[in-house]
Parts: sequence; structure tokens; C-alpha cells
Amino acid sequence: PTPPYPSTHNLGTNRMSEKAEDGVVNKHGQAHDIKNLFVSDGSQFTTGAAENPTLTIVSLAIRQADYIAAQMSAKTI
Repeated sequence: PTPPYPSTHNLGTNRMSEKAEDGVVNKHGQAHDIKNLFVSDGSQFTTGAAENPTLTIVSLAIRQADYIAAQMSAKTI
């Protein structure tokens, strides 16, 4: 039977890219167009993988937290 909760990993709606014309966020999950907006989920992925994306999402979130802390210390965001 189907579980009563979502069991899918929706990916790719806020694509990570180097250039704004190719996606929504940069490698730190920071929106290209809104300086203080960060995306911290699987929607950053450009495509799905063969395995569950949770560990990659957590890894990106840790990297993002370090980046945000550094930017806040530098008062750039």
C-alpha cells in the first residue's frame, strides 16, 4: 500500500547554476535575484540521482550555513 505521507523527492524547481540565466540559485543556494533569499532543499538539483538525495541535501545545507555565517560576519547580507 501507499504510505499516508509523501514519499517522493521533488527536485529541480530552483535549479543551481553559476549564471542567473541558467537557474535560480548559486552554489550556496543563494537566489541570483534576491540577495537574502536562500533555498535549502532538493529543488536546487538540476536532475535526480540513482539514490535517495537526503545526504546530499544535508551536505549542501551545512555548506550553506557556513557561507551564511561568514557573509553575516562580514555584514554582506
